[in-house]
Amino acid sequence: MFLRIFFLISTLFIIKPIHAHTFTGMNGFYDGLSHPVLGLDHFLAMVCVGVVSSQIGGRAIWTVPSLFVLFMILGGAAGLFIELLAITFSEIIEWGIIFSVIFLGLSVAIEKKLPTNIIMIAVVFFGSFHGLAHGIEMPWAANPLLFALGFSLGTAALHLFGVGIGLTLIKNNLLNIILRILGFSCALFGFYLLF
Repeated sequence: MFLRIFFLISTLFIIKPIHAHTFTGMNGFYDGLSHPVLGLDHFLAMVCVGVVSSQIGGRAIWTVPSLFVLFMILGGAAGLFIELLAITFSEIIEWGIIFSVIFLGLSVAIEKKLPTNIIMIAVVFFGSFHGLAHGIEMPWAANPLLFALGFSLGTAALHLFGVGIGLTLIKNNLLNIILRILGFSCALFGFYLLF
């Protein structure tokens, strides 16, 4: 169990501590797949969505991540088709992503204190912002469809990773406390990004 926690924490230090939504010549499926993983802000938000859904339990384990992915895809399509508008509001999009890290990290930290409907609304809202960030970059990809498929599957994989972490750690009181501290740490990282 402690080996898993060590692996999770060490993974956070390996990931590039920059935003994933800076275009670097992306061209297809692999780039889209790695896109949510390489930016610490995206990575933390995606994993927190999975953890929060596992803390809620029941149907939320699949509905919360599914809503995020669905609205991320819709946001990506909006960013692709209204690229000029999305680029104009890129700073607002960036803030939306940062606030997703803060909100989702705090949601993990307070563990089931927020109503499920509030979590779902937030996931829809923040999923759209993450999608807009991806959609802005899609027109420059050599194959936008493969890029979109890659970032959707990468996001879903991180959600599943978060669900696994949540389901594993909420079974034990000490590990659950560690999980909540990690959620609070994610929120602190979000506040760091604000300043």
